[in-house]
Amino acid sequence: LYNGSRSSSAAAQDSLTAPSLIQYTRDDNASTVSGSSHYSIERPLVQQPRGYPSLEGSCSTTDDMNQSLPTTVSNIGQSDTNRRGNWISIRRRSSMFLKDGSVPNKSTSKPIASKQRLRVEPKSHFANERTFIQWISAALLFITFSQLLYILGSSNPDIERQTAVAGTWMIAMSLFIAVYALIIYYRRVYLMANGKPYGYADFFGPGLLTFAVISGVALILAFSGEIQFGTASTMTPVSGQCMKRSLSGVPVMEMQPSGALVDEKEGLLLVPSLNHIVAFEDDLPSEGENNQQARIVATVAGANMEALERVGKYIYALSEDTDKKSEIIALEWVDVSLDSDFDGTSSRRLQESHRWKISLPGAEGMALVPEGQLGEGSAAKLLVAGLLTESTKKGLVDVLSIDAYDQDTLDFSQTKLDKTSKINKKLVAKGLKDEKVGSMQFFEGRLYVLFDNARVIRVFDPKTGVVVQEVMLPIAEAGAEEEWEGMRLQRINKEADAGLRGASQSSVVLHLALDSPAQVWSLRLRNEDGQWILPTCAGVSIGSISRRN
Repeated sequence: LYNGSRSSSAAAQDSLTAPSLIQYTRDDNASTVSGSSHYSIERPLVQQPRGYPSLEGSCSTTDDMNQSLPTTVSNIGQSDTNRRGNWISIRRRSSMFLKDGSVPNKSTSKPIASKQRLRVEPKSHFANERTFIQWISAALLFITFSQLLYILGSSNPDIERQTAVAGTWMIAMSLFIAVYALIIYYRRVYLMANGKPYGYADFFGPGLLTFAVISGVALILAFSGEIQFGTASTMTPVSGQCMKRSLSGVPVMEMQPSGALVDEKEGLLLVPSLNHIVAFEDDLPSEGENNQQARIVATVAGANMEALERVGKYIYALSEDTDKKSEIIALEWVDVSLDSDFDGTSSRRLQESHRWKISLPGAEGMALVPEGQLGEGSAAKLLVAGLLTESTKKGLVDVLSIDAYDQDTLDFSQTKLDKTSKINKKLVAKGLKDEKVGSMQFFEGRLYVLFDNARVIRVFDPKTGVVVQEVMLPIAEAGAEEEWEGMRLQRINKEADAGLRGASQSSVVLHLALDSPAQVWSLRLRNEDGQWILPTCAGVSIGSISRRN
């Protein structure tokens, strides 16, 4: 922009140094329109740009020349500057001209798109990566919920099908979200690498995520009538329902209950603990009866007794040995009132009669199944469950083994027992994350198996191998949920207080032994539609024993 303070001849001299430039001068004395200054161009100062028609032949007046100029007043002063004036490069503004040399009219011409690539900031790539990570986080959240549903179904087979459907759907949604996020990520990388100014908006992704959430919630609500999230609290002693047995009379610090057996002939509940057998009164005692002291009725040297079972006149004790072979010890009731070491507490004690070695080192549970109960014509068998250490691709692992010994082979002239068959452990522990067996019992035509680490009792029909019932174990003390080592069901028949002569009342009591801390509980079960249900004081909110189809 030249301010008019210099002569036209001086401006003409300057124009010679810039042959491709047009110099504009401002005539402050010229007439103005609406108060605006008038700009004019001096004809001697125009230099012909290469490739464009002559301005001298096309501009006869100042106004005509202004209409043919390759710029507007708003563009003056936006180009190179020196002290002598402002210059506008026609070559730099050559894109303003059409091919015929005319200047485009803003009111009638369409804008010409820029040929330049979009400049992408480095932080845009980081933003793209953050968005991708957020999508992956949403997919991982769906996977977490699906795994929780699978775990819930494995711990409660009654809802296994429903949780499997919901969990599988969430897994599918998580995979679809992850793949979609990866596609969007690389699409945006391509757009930024090629300088594209459009195509970054995502119209499908938010709808996909919303659909996945709504569908997952809908599945859970649809199965809400069938999926019951069982919660449990610690047991509370209630007279006539839940009784915590008194351990007075025995060294509690030395107690480690690991099994249970009801000896109806002696009227005792026997609980093995390391090398001792502790006796309580059977049945469900009242608060007054519960104050009676427990007593030790057997001490077996070198034994670590885990389970007890009555076979004929003998009490068989299963002694665990994790390093060597386990043992089955035969004990017999004897009268010791005439012995010199009689302490005056009980005249009846258990004494060792015989021992057998068995090949299962980690024996934990034992049950006697009567003749014909494992199938037509089957012999009476003594089942022993324990863990075997096997070498696999993942290293050494403990696997369940249930060995069967024919009762007829229990020969007192032998010191070693050989198993005659094995129970299918895959059938017994199907679907459980931990297959360790803590206790077993055959009761009224059913085989009960307590899985202590899985916190469930499974009830089998031994003739068909079908799981007919399952119970969720209660919690005796927080932190000891997996310490139930012994169980024993006892049917109690008592004469009714009123009614017809000879009428009787029948109930079933479940005795449970907790390893650590040492506790023994007796719970009265109730029968509902052929199912045994734990009492409310047991703290389990859902039906304790539920029948499976």
